[in-house]
Amino acid sequence: MRKKIWLKRLLKVIAFFGIFLIVLGIIFNQLVFSLLIGVGSIDINYGNNERGNAIMEFALSKIKKPRASTYHAISVQNTKNGNYNIAITALEKAYKINPNEVGAYYGWVLLYYYHDYKKAIALLNEYNALTPKFSDYAMGECIHYLKGLAYKELGDYELALKEFDLSIKNSLEEHDESWIDYQILLNRGITLFYQNKNEEAITEFERVIKNYNECSEAFYFKGLALVNLNKKVEACSSLTKSLVLIKKGYKSFDSYVELFHEVYEQDINEAISKNCI
Repeated sequence: MRKKIWLKRLLKVIAFFGIFLIVLGIIFNQLVFSLLIGVGSIDINYGNNERGNAIMEFALSKIKKPRASTYHAISVQNTKNGNYNIAITALEKAYKINPNEVGAYYGWVLLYYYHDYKKAIALLNEYNALTPKFSDYAMGECIHYLKGLAYKELGDYELALKEFDLSIKNSLEEHDESWIDYQILLNRGITLFYQNKNEEAITEFERVIKNYNECSEAFYFKGLALVNLNKKVEACSSLTKSLVLIKKGYKSFDSYVELFHEVYEQDINEAISKNCI
């Protein structure tokens, strides 16, 4: 009788450890495949696009329920390397799994990398609606500023100004004007310049220069606005200042994408040649 009881207990222990080992094996395998995603991402970072994506594709095929963060990671590195078809497909899958987690980045990347301004605005609006009592930030940038950029690129300047104003207002609620990101004021000025509101645009560029007097873009666009007002002497002075600054390396840029308001030395030289010589 005692042998039977002991045998039953032994079988239960064996069964328990058997199940435990199976579960542990499954979990371990899933962890290994998740780590392979990171290995593939690093490989892509070093320029091995085909091999890196092959590693990640294999790992994904073995993961039972990939998380949004997994697809997100795949998308980020492929976007940086210009593999946009792979990147956007992965990002769309991430968004379907967890829109709240991925929405801000999706809107941001659509704006800067894919130039899909309408969809970017829609996604940024959805994300911002999650917290109606305050304005959100996507990748460190104010939602309203990002939407303003999108509207500016669509040529809807009034809505662009409205969004820039909201971003400025939010900054002024906690800090003085010196805390406002100069890019917001700069793009507000450029928007006014595009509307041929040259005097108002110049006021914005001077606000930028007041807080950041090495902004070559502000001097450049200020010079163009002064040209439109037929103030050639002041215009040439501003354009020359812009050229000096850009030659010293004072230039807005991004390592991966061209900014919407990016100015190059040849642009300034052309403006000077046309209006000052």
